[in-house]
Amino acid sequence: MKTFDSWAWVEYFKGSKTGARVRALIEGEDALATPSVCLAEIRAKYLAEGHDPKDRLRFIKERTSVIDVDSAIAETAADLKIGFRLHMLDALVLACARSLDSDLITGDEHFRRVPRVVMLG
Repeated sequence: MKTFDSWAWVEYFKGSKTGARVRALIEGEDALATPSVCLAEIRAKYLAEGHDPKDRLRFIKERTSVIDVDSAIAETAADLKIGFRLHMLDALVLACARSLDSDLITGDEHFRRVPRVVMLG
């Protein structure tokens, strides 16, 4: 199981060299997930840039399972925020991955020292 954060999706949609690594994971055999909070980040990014995010969000929802934040994930996120000194949104993303016993795929430097995080780029 692999969980993608917003950083990985942005690189994928850019078509960057790192995005090619994300593409390989998408086309692989692993089950894939995306935290619902990442949909908010991605939507906001593309709207702020004047782009319609509809097709990108649809693609993510078709290719991955979307993980909603429930009370257990929220409480785990608080522990992760304190334990790894993360921003709350990053802690929520990590808690979503942990809820599935999944590796988190990212290039976000905030996750550099966190176990079970696959750093791209």
